[in-house]
Amino acid sequence: MKEVEKIEQLLADPWAADIEELWQQAADNPDPDKRKLFDALYTYVLDKRQEDINNEKYFVI
Repeated sequence: MKEVEKIEQLLADPWAADIEELWQQAADNPDPDKRKLFDALYTYVLDKRQEDINNEKYFVI
C-alpha cells in the first residue's frame, strides 16, 4: 500500500520526486514490468516539470 501512496504523491507533486532515482530504477531494476513502471513515472515527472517551466516562462515580464 505504501507504494501506491508514494506514486500518488509523485503524481500530485512532480517536483518532490527524486528524478534521478526514478531514472536509475527504470534503467537498473531487474524486473522488466517495474522498469516499465519507473520509466513511465520518470517520463511523467519530466513532462510535468517541463510543462511547469514552460508555463512560468510565459508569465515572466
